[in-house]
Amino acid sequence: MVNGIFIDPKDVVVTLSGPVKPGDTVVYNDGGVQKEVVAKDEIGIFHKMAVKPVEKGGRVIKYGELIGIASADITPGEHVHTHNVEEPERK
Repeated sequence: MVNGIFIDPKDVVVTLSGPVKPGDTVVYNDGGVQKEVVAKDEIGIFHKMAVKPVEKGGRVIKYGELIGIASADITPGEHVHTHNVEEPERK
């Protein structure tokens, strides 16, 4: 079991406190409620894992802030990184 760091109710990802392999359970606290998601990918320590689905073109939120736009559909348990997230347009 690995802990995920989840800060804001708008977040769609957790930051992992340790590496995970497919099938590992990640536990995080969402507003006082303990939740679990099973990892679908091998993901390194301090990387992001989805805990909520994000459709292609949707906003990827971490720590309550927009960090990117999904370049593909992302499902809970998937690694969230440059292969499925693009930089948001800057205005």
